[in-house]
Order: sequence, then structure tokens, then C-alpha cells
Amino acid sequence: MGNKKKIALVGNPNSGKTSLFNQLTGLNQRVGNYPGVTVDKRSGTIKLPNNEVCELIDLPGTYSLSSKNDDEKVVQDILLNPKSAAFPDLIIIVLDGTNLARNLFLASQVLELGIPSIMAINMVDIVEKSGDQLKIREISEFFDVPTTAISARKNKGIKELLELATAEIIPSTKSLFKKDKYANLLADSKHLFESTTPYMLYKQINNAKTLLPEKGLEELNEIVKKNNFEPLKEEILEISDRVSVVNNASTTFYIKKSKEKKRTITDKIDKYVTHPFWGFFIFLAVFFVLFQAIFTFASYPMDLINDGIVDLGIWVGNLLPDSWFADFIADGIFAGLAGVLVFVPQIMILFGLIAILEDTGYLSRVSFMTDGLLKRFGMNGKSVIPLVGGFACSIPAIMAARSIENKRERFITIFIIPLMACSARLPVYVFLVSFIAPDEYVWGFISVQGLYMMGLYLLGFAVALMVAMVINIFTKRDSDGSFILELPNYKMPSLRNALNAMINKGKIFVLQAGKVILIASIILWVLSYFGPGDRFEKIEDKYTTLIAENDVYADSLYTKMSSEKLENSYLGIMGKTIEPVIQPLGFDWKIGIAIVASFAAREVFVGTMSTIYSVEGGEENEKGLRAIKFSYATAFSLLIFYVFALQCMSTIAIVKQETGSWGVAAIQFSVFTGIAYLASWLTFTLLG
Repeated sequence: MGNKKKIALVGNPNSGKTSLFNQLTGLNQRVGNYPGVTVDKRSGTIKLPNNEVCELIDLPGTYSLSSKNDDEKVVQDILLNPKSAAFPDLIIIVLDGTNLARNLFLASQVLELGIPSIMAINMVDIVEKSGDQLKIREISEFFDVPTTAISARKNKGIKELLELATAEIIPSTKSLFKKDKYANLLADSKHLFESTTPYMLYKQINNAKTLLPEKGLEELNEIVKKNNFEPLKEEILEISDRVSVVNNASTTFYIKKSKEKKRTITDKIDKYVTHPFWGFFIFLAVFFVLFQAIFTFASYPMDLINDGIVDLGIWVGNLLPDSWFADFIADGIFAGLAGVLVFVPQIMILFGLIAILEDTGYLSRVSFMTDGLLKRFGMNGKSVIPLVGGFACSIPAIMAARSIENKRERFITIFIIPLMACSARLPVYVFLVSFIAPDEYVWGFISVQGLYMMGLYLLGFAVALMVAMVINIFTKRDSDGSFILELPNYKMPSLRNALNAMINKGKIFVLQAGKVILIASIILWVLSYFGPGDRFEKIEDKYTTLIAENDVYADSLYTKMSSEKLENSYLGIMGKTIEPVIQPLGFDWKIGIAIVASFAAREVFVGTMSTIYSVEGGEENEKGLRAIKFSYATAFSLLIFYVFALQCMSTIAIVKQETGSWGVAAIQFSVFTGIAYLASWLTFTLLG
């Protein structure tokens, strides 16, 4: 970013900080990750009224400068480290005007760091609607900081805020920190840190593990012992003193219309939404609509993307001379691109709808209602969104697990998400269920095949909870994993926020996981296109003669030639190699090829089976395939295998990205493959 002025947005969760960020930057944003943690790094560029171009950084929401999770760790590491590349020249502290006392605690800490700051009190429209009025001037004078009232959602006060950001800001001189109490400690430690104020130095001492090298930590420990300093005890005292002052002051910052507390719209809605009985059914209804929307709205663009890219690849391939390179372009590069981009509509729609639910305040209620159940399995209420999202697609669902602060709970959630029956399994389920369940209806309206499908979904979910329970029992707790959640007031969702979420999450997937998927797709193409020795030549010579003699059957013969070439390709040889391993499951080498090929994407299984059996698409051909090749036991065994197997390289790529470890991805793949193998073997043994 060169020497651009850096402006950081700091605030509590649900303070409207991200809405302000979206309002200021529009679509001119970049999303990445902070080093070492799975926390979104959001930044963008803005132009101030004096035409100065600045970098705006949306720091994660936090309640204090004491790190308890990855989000707070990121904020502390940046604001307490003047050497950090992201250290701001100016801080805009965003506060929720409807809950000023709680928000002012963090603000009072940030203001004592000696960094030029502005306070933007958000949601003033809601405050005014309630009949109250904020004393902006008194707040500004008390904290010795420029302060303005805004409504980020309604674009109110934004111009005045930017005017303030243009001015020369002098750091606040207001201090609630009792520096004299720690005078000796601060004097002895000063040479170890680069600090701007006594309070920054005090916070640096408390958070030294992330700021000092090992040698510096050893020296600091000696200084701490010498001064009889107990960090945890002193931090509790500091928080208590600060809260007392801030709470007392905040009572004078409002002009209240009425002292009588009225029942709000939020209270009335929560009577039903958080009700132990009705809340559950409202939850089911909301997520039923959510997934209907994902399947309904995503199917058309997914088909359009897939067909469009594949057709484009064929068209480009036809422009080139008939050769392996033309096939590589059409079936390798373009098909690989289709395998990446085809997931984007689902990802964008899911995260757009989640952003809308989050904006309204409903997601906090869902987490609150499910926390008790999920806690028994080593997770918490925030796990419910990624888990339910897994029924659409594991990739965005695993990315959504970033919202879970506790590392252990996030790990368990990510680990079991692939057991949720994603939409990519749907074509496999539909194809295989037709082999084992009659196309009949119970009581005239309940589909038997539909009941089997529902059973497969429930089976995956039940085993996911069992796996979570096992991990919960045998892994060490890194903390109590307590679940503290704020239930914000209900608000109308912001279309801008939803669009930004859709675009940013789509970008993350394409630019990060997409690279791995494309490379793996190309590798699979190479394995299926080439074979050892002159096998392909002999097959082509044989079918060239047959086609010349039987021109009327040319299409069928070409299909058979493709099937035979696939059998003799490196991919086919792999299928034959693994046949002894999968034979106990009722699978032959042809099914083995389909299983290997479907590693690119589960839905590839049906197309691969059609090709390898020389069957063209269509209902009649699928019936013929069932009658000739699949027994009831084999079909059921194959279904059970796909319920549990992690047959998706996209998921493995995203797990590596989110956990930062290929080891975790490998263990996850091995565990689910093992479960799939054992369950499939047991099924075939009992039914065979």
C-alpha cells in the first residue's frame, strides 16, 4: 500500500463497524487472512474530502484489549505493536449508541494508546426513534476526542466523519489508568518495548508473549517477579476500575425521554423466536427456506457456468489441431475451471443469505438456542451455522466456521462438516437410491425413495455427532470454551452488506481453494488421457477398422473406444490396482475408477459410471445399468460408502486452508475413508 495513511476501524461486535466499512469502501475491498489465524483481513481504499487516498482496515470486533480469542488477538497485536505493518495512523472507534456503556469500555482503552482517534457513535437513528438523545458534545469533552454521530446503515453523518478524518487529530489526553501504581514496573520494562504511552506499555507487558522474542520474555519475567506484579489479578482490578468510571459517566450522556422502560419490538419478537418450543420450529422454517433458496437460485447459474465453460473449452479445442493438447484445453483446463467456478453461486448465495440473517440479528438467536445441545459434543451455538451450511456445500460451511472463537470447538466443527450430506452427493444418492428403493408412495403422497434419501441425511448427521463426541472425549480442552453471546436488537438487513459478503467469499474461494482444485483436476485428466506403452494406439487402430466397417454404429463404437481407453489409462490401471481392496465391499474395478474420478467432485461418479459402462445418459440406459451390473447389496454398500467418504478434493483443500495443516486434512480423509470402508463392508456382508 506504499505510504498511504492507514485508518483502522475498531469496535465491539454488532456495533455496525462492518456496515460503516462497506459504506466507506463500497466494492473496493480486499479480503485475506491475518498471519497465523483464520480471521478475515478486510481492507479497502477510501478518498478523504481533501482527495487524500487512505487504506481503511476493518479490524475484527472485540470487547477489550485482552486477547481471549483469535479476533481479539489480531486487534491487540496490531494496536500494541507500533512496528506492525498494519499499525494505524488514525483510529475510528465505532460505538453502538443504543448500548453506550459497554462500548465505551473498549473505547477508553484504545484512547489511552496514544494513537490519534475519532469516536463515531453509530445507530443514532435507533436512539432517536426511541425518543432519547445523545449528548455528543459532553462525550467528546469527557474523553478529549473528536466525536460525531452517524448511522452507517442510512449513510447519515458519514460526510462529517470523513471531514474529521481529514483534520489533524491530537491523541486523547484522558487517562483512567493508574500509572503511578506501576511506576517501577513501567520504568524497568520500558527498554523492552516500543510504546507511545504508559498504558500502551502496561498492555504490552500483559500481552508480551506475542510481542517479545524468547530472550526478551525471560528478562521481562525477572522484572515482573522483582516488582511482585501479578498480571491476571492486576488486569481484573484495572477492568473493574475502568468499568465503574465508564458506567457512571455514560448515565450522563443521554437525554432520556421517559424513565419507564417500554417493551421493545425486539422483546416481542424474541418471545417467540427464542421460545424453547416455537423457536425450534421457526428455526426449521427459516433454514428450510434458506436451503430451498440455495438449491433453487443456485441451480441455474451453476448449470450455466458449467455448460458455458465446458462448451467454451470444446469450442477452443475445436479451433486447435486434433491432438492431445486440444483435449487438454477442453477437458483439462476448461473442465477444471468449471469444477472451480461451478461452486461459486452456492457459496455466494449461502453467504449472502447468512449476511442477511446476521444483519437482522437472527443468527445470534439460533446460536443461543442450540448451544446447550452442541455443548455436549464439544461445540457451541456458533457451530450450528457451519453444520447446517454443510448440507448445501462443505466448502462455504467450513469457511463459515471462522466465526467460532475457541480453536478446539472450531476444529471439531470443521472436522465433522464433511459428514453433512452436501448437494454434490445429491446426484449420487438419486442415482443409487433408484436401485434399492421402489418408485412408490405410502398413503399416496409420501415417496419411499424420499424416505430413503431423508434417512441418508439423518445417518450422516448422527455419525457426525458421534465423531464429535469421540474427539471431545479424547482431546485436551485448551480452555473452558464458555459461550458468551450478545443478542442485538433486530434490524432491517443491509443489501450492501449482503452483496459484499457474496463477492468477498466468492473471491476467497476462487483465488485460494480454486488453485488446488484446478491443479488436481488437471492431474486427473492426465491420468485418464494417457496410458503405458502402445495400448492406446492398438485400441484406436482396432476401433478405426470397426467404425469403417460399421459406420451406422459409429457413435456407439466411439463410446466403447472411450471406455476401453479409460480402462487402459493410468486412471484405469489405478482402478484395477485397488480392485482387490474394494472387492469385499461389492465393488469391481469399474466402480473403483468412478470412486477415484469422483475425488474431483462427488457428482462426477454418475458420469464416470456411464462412460466406463459405455452407457449414454438417459433413463432407460440407467435402468439397463442397474439390471446388468448392480445388485441390491452393491448399490446399498455404495450408498453407505458415499454417506461417509470424504470424496471431495475441494473440501480437503479448504480444510488445509482453514486449519493451516495438510496433516489435519490427511487425518480427516483417512478417518472418514476408514468409517466409509467399514460401514460399506458391513452393509455388503449383511445384504450380500
